[in-house]
Amino acid sequence: MTHSDTPALPDLTGSVDERLARLDDLERDGALLPAAWLQRQLRTALAEWADDETRLDIVRENHDDY
Repeated sequence: MTHSDTPALPDLTGSVDERLARLDDLERDGALLPAAWLQRQLRTALAEWADDETRLDIVRENHDDY
């Protein structure tokens, strides 16, 4: 089987717990986790984390005003 014959892994989605469970399943099943896929998952998770932090900062600022 060549690299091009390897089926593409779907991106991890859902809550943090759901993503971790799916990643655990992939590792347990012996799935090949390409570096590019892992990097995409990391970038997505970090971007979502940054968005959450921004929203929390806004909530905190609004709470401080009242």
